[in-house]
Amino acid sequence: MNPPGNSVLIGVMGATGAGKSTFVNLASGSSLRIGYGLESCTSEVEVSPPLAIDGKNVTLIDTPGFDDTNKSEAEILTLIADFLATTYENGRKLHGVIFIHRISDHRMGGVARKNFRLFRKLCGDDAMRNVVIVTNMWGEVTEDIGASRERELAGNELFFKNALEKGAEMIRHDNTSKSAHRIIKRFLNGAPEVLSIQREVVDERKPVAETAAGKDLHADLEEQITKHRQEIQEVRSELEALMAQKDQAHQEEIEELSVALGDLKSQLTKAQEANRVLHEETRADRVEVEKAKRMAQELQVAEREEELRRVEEQRRQQLKSAEQLSLLRGALAKSEKAVPAQAPQAISSREDRSPSSSGRSNPEPGPEVVSRNNPSKATAKVASATVTPPPRQSFAPPPPRVERRSGWSCVIC
Repeated sequence: MNPPGNSVLIGVMGATGAGKSTFVNLASGSSLRIGYGLESCTSEVEVSPPLAIDGKNVTLIDTPGFDDTNKSEAEILTLIADFLATTYENGRKLHGVIFIHRISDHRMGGVARKNFRLFRKLCGDDAMRNVVIVTNMWGEVTEDIGASRERELAGNELFFKNALEKGAEMIRHDNTSKSAHRIIKRFLNGAPEVLSIQREVVDERKPVAETAAGKDLHADLEEQITKHRQEIQEVRSELEALMAQKDQAHQEEIEELSVALGDLKSQLTKAQEANRVLHEETRADRVEVEKAKRMAQELQVAEREEELRRVEEQRRQQLKSAEQLSLLRGALAKSEKAVPAQAPQAISSREDRSPSSSGRSNPEPGPEVVSRNNPSKATAKVASATVTPPPRQSFAPPPPRVERRSGWSCVIC
């Protein structure tokens, strides 16, 4: 379960150069490195500072692409898996995952398809309903071309069709912060989901190589190794045949084949090394793993600090409200002390004006009433009242009732 509060965690994934760091910077106002060339800038997992959207504290996780120029696919998968596993062990789940794809790409080639296939294996089908596929770089294509590519991506099983059928969404991004926030808002009210690789590594205690993503990558690496070996054998045979002829005319072709052979050997070595890394944790891997764990722990600390800051702010607001209430009560107490001194006179006056309130039936009209009804008898009545005043009934007025309405006090007599 996620910790209490309004914390939201969202992963951002995609190919190298797709615009992941740009999206994170636009949304959060951070300054993660952005690459504009062929070399990757994000070779490690990076976390944005929290941003407030609709009362939620949102943290974005920028991940390297599987086609990273500095690390192998196996190293990238291990890095991402360790970070996600650590956050899950600390009680955190992702509210969503954003996969960014360039609509400006003329086609979705084998590398791009493999990247998305690994992404799906990493997330799992159950988490697809928490996935948003974001197409960007619409300014580099016309509306007609972009819309045509969008339909092909959504309708082809080699691309995004299966993911969309499992609950994922595909949304356009116009490279503005407003657009980025609009995409993020789709995750704010949803329930967080455990990714497949988190469940496999943490709950089922599987090594990365035995997870669904790890097995898929292992099969692809084995295929690459077999292919490179066949190509090396073909080039070597052709090279040996040319060298046996000892013909100067073929010297340039021999040199080209030698270069090609060297490239193939390099690719084979890289694939074999990636496969070894996938199955065997080296010292360098352990350093990267520890770094990923530290980042996940720092993320948790930062969120706790944000939660404490929010609680402290609420406490200050409560103290301020209590002080205001105390001042208001003091003012009301002062006003209540001043009201009772005038209350008996007000009640007596009201009693004289209201016969029914005294319990006497048909009382004799007072001097003012007599004077109005019969001016000629006013003087006699007043004199009679002065010489022999009628006995007054002893009356103890009830205490005044004070009503408080919206900060005002009112005496009801």
